[in-house]
Amino acid sequence: MSSGRSQHRCRRWLCHQTGFAQTSRGASLRELIALRMLLVFCTFALAGCTRTQYRISADKEVAGLVAEKSSDPRWAYPGWTIDMDPRSRFFDPTNPDCPPMPEDDPAAHQFMHYIDGKRGWPRWHENGDRYELENPEWVKLLPTYVPMTPRNEVLLNVDSAMKLGQVHSPDYRQQIETLYLSALDVSAERFRFDTQFFGGAGLGFTHQGRNRVPAVGEQNILALGTQNFSNLGGTNTQATRRLATGGELLVGFANSMVWQFAGPDQYSNISILNFNFVQPLLRLGGRAVALERLTIAERNLLGNLRAMQRYRQGFYTNVVIGELGVTGPQRRGGFFGGTGLEGFSGQGNGGFGEVGGATNFGRAGFGTTNAAGGGGGSGAGFAGGGAGNVGGFLGLLQNSQQIRNSQDSLNLQQRTLQLLEANLDAGLIDIVQVDQFRQNIQTERATLLQSEMSLENNLDTYKRQTLGLPPALAMSLDDRLIRQFQFIDPEMTRYQNVVADFVEALGDVPLKPAESDVRAAIERFAMLRVDAQPRLLQTQDDLRKLDAVVATREQLLIDPARRAKFAADREKLALDFKTLDDRYQLGAAELDALKLKVTPQNAAKALEELVGLASSLSGLITELSLVQARARLETVTIEPIELRPEQALEIARGNRLDWMNNRATLVDTWRLITFNASALKSNLQVTLSGDVLTTGNNPLNFNGTTGVMRAGLRFDAPFTRLLERNNYRQVLIDYQQDRRTLIRFEDNLSQTLRQSLRNLQQLRENLDIQRDAVAIAVRRVDKTREDLNEPPPPVQPGQPTVQLGPTAALNLLT
Repeated sequence: MSSGRSQHRCRRWLCHQTGFAQTSRGASLRELIALRMLLVFCTFALAGCTRTQYRISADKEVAGLVAEKSSDPRWAYPGWTIDMDPRSRFFDPTNPDCPPMPEDDPAAHQFMHYIDGKRGWPRWHENGDRYELENPEWVKLLPTYVPMTPRNEVLLNVDSAMKLGQVHSPDYRQQIETLYLSALDVSAERFRFDTQFFGGAGLGFTHQGRNRVPAVGEQNILALGTQNFSNLGGTNTQATRRLATGGELLVGFANSMVWQFAGPDQYSNISILNFNFVQPLLRLGGRAVALERLTIAERNLLGNLRAMQRYRQGFYTNVVIGELGVTGPQRRGGFFGGTGLEGFSGQGNGGFGEVGGATNFGRAGFGTTNAAGGGGGSGAGFAGGGAGNVGGFLGLLQNSQQIRNSQDSLNLQQRTLQLLEANLDAGLIDIVQVDQFRQNIQTERATLLQSEMSLENNLDTYKRQTLGLPPALAMSLDDRLIRQFQFIDPEMTRYQNVVADFVEALGDVPLKPAESDVRAAIERFAMLRVDAQPRLLQTQDDLRKLDAVVATREQLLIDPARRAKFAADREKLALDFKTLDDRYQLGAAELDALKLKVTPQNAAKALEELVGLASSLSGLITELSLVQARARLETVTIEPIELRPEQALEIARGNRLDWMNNRATLVDTWRLITFNASALKSNLQVTLSGDVLTTGNNPLNFNGTTGVMRAGLRFDAPFTRLLERNNYRQVLIDYQQDRRTLIRFEDNLSQTLRQSLRNLQQLRENLDIQRDAVAIAVRRVDKTREDLNEPPPPVQPGQPTVQLGPTAALNLLT
C-alpha cells in the first residue's frame, strides 16, 4: 500500500471516529500532525513523577540541607536520615507510598463504601488490609543489638537503654521529623526564588450546525492550545522568577493551532511571546522584606540542628537519670498546614488575632536554661544533707538496691527474732521488746511489698514513656554500674544467709543425735567453710583497691586531722582482716579435731561444739562484711572541679547551643522592625511588560512589527496605614520584651551555673559526711553485736535472772 493511500485511510478513520466532515485532501497531513501531537501531549501530561520519586526527591534535598547546616562539629548531625530504623517496633515494613488500610471501626467503615444512598469509591482496599500496627519482627531483632539474659530477657544497662531509646522512642523520632519538616520549609522558601516553569495545553473540539450561522454553514473545529492570549494564565509555557529585591519577572510562550474540518478549509498556527516585570521600590520592596521568609527559614533550620543536638544530650540524661530538661526542634512555618511559612505577615507574634501564637512564630522563643542538677526523687541520704534519689535507669537501680537492702534487713530481723524469742523463753528479755521487734518486722514486710510493686510500676513506666517499648516486654536490670557502691557484696550476704540457715538447721537435730547425723552435719559445715574462702579473698582484694587510691584520698584530705584519722582507719582495717583470717585458719584445726572426737557416746557433745563452730563462722562472716563495707566505703573518690562561676559563664557563652539560638531569635524579632516599617511607606512600583506575535502560520516566525511594549509607574500614597502603624508599634514592644527576656535568660543561666557549682561542692563534701556516718553505723553494729553475744553472768542462788536491758530490741533495729 502506498504512502498516500495510507494517509488517506488514516484520515478517513480519524474523520469517522470524530465525526468530522472531510472537506479536502490537503488537510490530511495536518490531521495526522494534530493526532500525533495529541498523543504526545497525553503521554507527557499523564506520566509525571510517581509518589515514590517525589518522596525520594524530598528526602535527598532535606539530607543535603541538613548536611549543609552541619558545618560546625558542636551541632553537626552526621549520618542523619529520616528513614525509620527497621529494628523499631514502629517501623512500617509495608509500601510507604501505598500503605494497606489499617483496621477500621466496622460501624464507621460502612460509610466508605455506601453513604446517603450512594456507592463509595470501590478501590479503598486495593493496597490490601493490615490487622497489626507494630512491626511484626521487632522482638526477634532485639538480640541483634542489645544483650539478652539466658531467660530471654533484655539486659538493661546504660548502653542498651540508649540503643533501645534511639530505636524505639516516639519522642526521639518526632524530633527527627520536626527537623525534617523545618528543612522542607527552607526548601520551599528557596524554591520561591528559583526560576519556576509551568506548562500545559488544551485540546478542544467545537461543532456548529449549518443553520446556526447560515452564512457560514456547518463548522467542525479542532483547537490545540489557547486562543486567548490576553490572559497570561492560559499560556502553554511560562517561567517566573522572584528577585531578592522584591521584584517578579514572568516570561511566557503560547501557541495555538486550529483545524477546521467542516466549512471553509482553514488552518491557523499562532504563537505569542510575552513578559511582565514588577518591581516595588518603597512599600514591601527591597531585600529586607523580600528575603525575610527565606532568612527565617534558614536560621530556624540552623537553630533546630542546635536544638536537636541539645535534645540528644538531654535524651541521654533522661534515659540515665530521668531528667530531660531541654526542648527539641520547633517548626516555625506551615501555619495553615503547608510549608514555606504560609500565613506569614511579619507582624511579630501573629499580628491581630494571634495567628502565630500557637507556634510562637515571629517571637524570640527563648529556651530555658535547665542546667541545674539534682535528684528526681525523695530521700536525704544516710545522714541527711540532700543526697536524694534520681530517676531514669539509675533510679531503677537505686530502687532495686533499696529493695535488696530492705530484704536483707528483713531476713536479719526474722533470724534475730528467733534469738529474742529464745531469750524471752529463758526470761532474759521482756515481752514488750519482743513485740516491738515483731511489729517492726510486719512494718518492714509491708514496706518491702510496696517497694517491690513500686519498682515494677516504675519499670513499666520507664519502658513505655522513656524507651517507647510495651510494658509487657521482659527486662532484667544490670546492676554492674552501682556494684562499686554496694558496700557489702550480694554474694557475701547470700553466704551469710546460707550459714545462718545451717545454724538454724542444727537446732532441729534431736537432743540425742545419731553419730551418722553428726558426721553428716560436720561434712556440710566443712563444705561451708570452703565457700568462705572466696569471701576472704574478695575482702582482701577490696583492701588492695583501697591502698591503690590512698594517694588520691590523701590529696583531697586537706585537714591534717582527717588525714591522720584516714591512716589510722586503714591500719585498723588491715589488723581486723588479719585477725579474721587467723580465726578462719584456726577454725580449720578445730574442725579437724572435732572430726576425731565424734563417737556414739559423745555425739551430743560433738554437736554442741559444731554449733559453736558454726556460730563462730557466722560471726566471722558478719565481721568480715563490716570490714569489706569500710574498705569499699573509703575507696569511693570524687575528683574536685576547680572552676569559678565567671569561667563557667564564659564557657557557656561560647558553647551553650540554646544561648546561641536565643541570641539569634532576638535578632529575628529585631529584623521585624524593618519589615513592618516597610509597610508604612508609600507604594511605588515600576512595571514593564510586552509581547510579540508570529506572522502567517509559522509558529516561530516572530516579527517585531507585531510587538507591544508597556512601561509604567504605580503610586499609592500612605493615607491608610493605621493597621500597619499598630503592627509596627507592636513589634517595637515585642523587641523590647524579647531583649529583656534574653537579659533575664543570661541572668538565670549565670545563677544556674553558680548553683550547680555550689551543688557539686556540697555533694563532694557531703560524701565525706556520709562516709563518716556509715563508718559510725558500722562501729555501732559491731559494738551492739558484741554486747548481744556476750554471755550473761552466772545467776547467784536466790537472785533473779539478769535481763538484756530495756533497749536491747531497739539497739538491734537501729
